[in-house]
Amino acid sequence: MSNIIGKVTATEHSPTSCNVVRFWVEDGVVIRPFDIVRIQHLLSSYTYAIVTDLTYITDSPGHLANYVSSDFGDISVDPLNKRIGTTIAEAEILYNTAEIEMPVRDGAPVEWADVDGIRHALGLRNDLKHPIPAGYMRMSNNTEVPVEVYADYVLGPEGAHLNIAGISGLATKTSYAMFLLSSVQQRLGSEVTIIIFNVKGKDLLAVDRPNENLTDEQRSEWIKCGLEPKPFDNVTYLYPYAEKPRANYTSSHVEPAILNEQIERGVAFNYFYDVNTAISRFGHLFSDIDDPNSTMESIIHYLQETEWESWGDLREKVEQHARANSQGNNRDKEITVNSWRKFKRLLRSRTEHDVFRERACTDVGKRRQTTILEAIRKVEKGSVLVIDIEPLPDYLQCMVVGDVVNTVYGAKLGDIEDVEPSRLGTVVIFADELNKYAPKEGSVRPLTKTLLDVTERGRSLGLILFGVEQFRSGVHDRILGNCSTNVYGRTNPIEISKCPDYRFFHDTHKSTLTRLPKGNLLLQHAVFKTQLINVRFPVPCYYQPKVR
Repeated sequence: MSNIIGKVTATEHSPTSCNVVRFWVEDGVVIRPFDIVRIQHLLSSYTYAIVTDLTYITDSPGHLANYVSSDFGDISVDPLNKRIGTTIAEAEILYNTAEIEMPVRDGAPVEWADVDGIRHALGLRNDLKHPIPAGYMRMSNNTEVPVEVYADYVLGPEGAHLNIAGISGLATKTSYAMFLLSSVQQRLGSEVTIIIFNVKGKDLLAVDRPNENLTDEQRSEWIKCGLEPKPFDNVTYLYPYAEKPRANYTSSHVEPAILNEQIERGVAFNYFYDVNTAISRFGHLFSDIDDPNSTMESIIHYLQETEWESWGDLREKVEQHARANSQGNNRDKEITVNSWRKFKRLLRSRTEHDVFRERACTDVGKRRQTTILEAIRKVEKGSVLVIDIEPLPDYLQCMVVGDVVNTVYGAKLGDIEDVEPSRLGTVVIFADELNKYAPKEGSVRPLTKTLLDVTERGRSLGLILFGVEQFRSGVHDRILGNCSTNVYGRTNPIEISKCPDYRFFHDTHKSTLTRLPKGNLLLQHAVFKTQLINVRFPVPCYYQPKVR
């Protein structure tokens, strides 16, 4: 009986039901939301429930009575008779061992659930295939429970895609996404290809180097989750090309020593866009430009009909159209002079970056140039491709992300020469700042359409999106709606009030989201029998650059 922490209480005004149970808690017992308890029920069965709220009640009829009991507000007086009071816990019913759905009876003993009981209550059955470690839960009695999500509901075909939301810095969104990707590689590495976009400094530009600062306690957390504390395997890095021989023709904030080591191992390349490759992705390059009459789109289609020799030829031709139109001898009479001139200005400003170059004929080995298509052709199951887009302006980031997603999508459909869809396996694309690529407001951009196709049809193709953003309210609803797994990090009350996704959360869960500590997240997964669970996860075991 020492494991019993309280008993069920059912009253006329607060009865138990098949969904909710309340119990009083023994004095001295510390309990909190997200703890899971076991309750004795009919036919020698047990009902499991997760705590959602806590209140403390006394026999005082009102606050004024408490004031009077303290000798009319004398704070130095101790009341002669202590108020009768207790903590009342409210819990959501998860599961009954005999599948009994009758309400729990008044006075039924409540006790801490053990690890096996908690896992069964959450729906974490041992017979489900391909569990992917997703962290662990820690109960108030220090019981720790490993938590998994299931590959069929994250990587398809039953369900797919993952989204993580939370404010920058405190929500540890990227760290958790990388933890899950490490889990995927360790458990399903021979079947999965991972593509990662680096959008913040140099955070993800050495994911195959170990974190030398890991303590024994931090390593034990990885083992606790059923994983090895090791960095990623089989990683290739793509950096923006730059005409900087002293910087290895690379535009990046990666540490020079790390870049040199990657070059020596033959895993670092510089991506660039020759004129014909770039034209095929102009829809993404100019996606943020208002084009109500589709004149920009018409110009792009017109230019795509020609096989260009160089960027100089393209710019010269656009210049001719801008001049010829005003003289009335332009080939395309439907495109006005103002449209050509606007396009000329945009083309000049948006293709001035060094990535827009023809393939060099000198210093080929040092330049290490590659196109996105060439890089995708070399990708195989079990590999990781890290693409650095952090140094690029937003419009170029959108172009590169769109290029990668479209190329992989085409490869999975069998539209890319020399790429067998089966060779890629299941492809997981990790994109931070998802609101930039698939915004909720405004017209639907080409990249947004592509991401919608991925989230709506990708699971059958084996193309999965792991998206991260600060605010869910800024991301396209259909993309969020297609994610079978959602993770919520710390956020602010304004976002909770704005975003309809939080509307049906319990008030306690909403409050928890505003004060979650680092390393804690609320996880929602299709298999779980409850809406949310509070999970912890270990610190990254790959190289962490020093922060000033």
